[in-house]
Amino acid sequence: NLYYYAFIIRLILIFFGEWQDNNMVVKYTDIDYNVFTDGARFITQSQPPYQRATYRYTPLLAIILTPNIIIHPIFGKLLFAIADLIIGFIVEQLLKLNKQKLTSLTISSCVALWLLNPISINVSTRGNAESLISLMVLSFLYCFITNKITIGSIIFGISVHFKIYPIIYALAIWLFIDKQNNRKLSISTFFSIKRLHFAIVSSFSFLSLTFIFYQIYGMQFINESYLYHIVRTDHRHNFSSFFYQLYLGSSEGSVNSIIGLLAFLPQLLLLPTLSFYLANDLSICLFALTFVFVIFNKVCTVQYFIWYFSFLPLLAPFSKIKLSTWFYLFILWFTSQAIWLYQAYKLEFEGLNSFLLIWLASLLFFCVNVFCLCFIIMKYDFKKGSNL
Repeated sequence: NLYYYAFIIRLILIFFGEWQDNNMVVKYTDIDYNVFTDGARFITQSQPPYQRATYRYTPLLAIILTPNIIIHPIFGKLLFAIADLIIGFIVEQLLKLNKQKLTSLTISSCVALWLLNPISINVSTRGNAESLISLMVLSFLYCFITNKITIGSIIFGISVHFKIYPIIYALAIWLFIDKQNNRKLSISTFFSIKRLHFAIVSSFSFLSLTFIFYQIYGMQFINESYLYHIVRTDHRHNFSSFFYQLYLGSSEGSVNSIIGLLAFLPQLLLLPTLSFYLANDLSICLFALTFVFVIFNKVCTVQYFIWYFSFLPLLAPFSKIKLSTWFYLFILWFTSQAIWLYQAYKLEFEGLNSFLLIWLASLLFFCVNVFCLCFIIMKYDFKKGSNL
């Protein structure tokens, strides 16, 4: 019944979104969905999807969404909604693996945290493809936890090709495989057969897809799908605490590029540290890595939150945080976001110059997120949470 109701809710919102798009000034469908669809249209015309000026994704996404052109424009939204349901199913299977033998009520409640999450519902029904990458991440997480190294490595390689950010999980996965050797690391144990197998298979998976599309689309594919996201300096207002510096330096291209590259430094320090510290429990490790990557990123938007929301149901049963405290944490997180949204509203709809206030709200949101992450890690029961 939970999956049924979750799908019905998404179905209603998809059709309501179609009505809103046709009858109201403010559109329900995310602009990115129109970009995906335009990219798919060019694919059906045997042209590069990059003919669409802002298409900066793998051609694989446009190919997957060609039914938007051939069948009906809502195909992609239905696909993203179904991906949501499959994520819920994988979460359910992962929770059943735990030696603590969780009750069916606990498992259902945790699955509901994802399936009935208003943000995940909103993001997928508006046509954002984050549910696809989250599905890939949860799939390879399941594979590695159940010791299906080859399948997990293939999916991991595909996920990095699809959206480059999962590369941040590579060290954590490397350490999780043969984790019994982590206490006595040496050259031979660090470069074990299983770990090298993971590296070779995942690299082959990633490079094969990349090579195929490079042969078809050349450097345009590399530039738009990968390099753009590394050097990207988006000075438009977003949740990132770096946006204001990028906004002020937007007239100086070289300065802006330097700021954009320096923004990676906190991530380069924190991501390896967390990988070594948390790798024995892959669920909370990937959650923490994703959280850090999102909140320290130079661009941060609502759909990025989906990346770490999908891990929360895996952590909740093994947390020492009380239900009431979870509620207070959510209120704190949501309030800090609402303060930012209010300042952004004044800029977007009232035309007020509130860039400084938006930046201050971004700093508040950043601090609240750091607090939430630290609190969740400190209150996590690593003995109970170890999946196998």
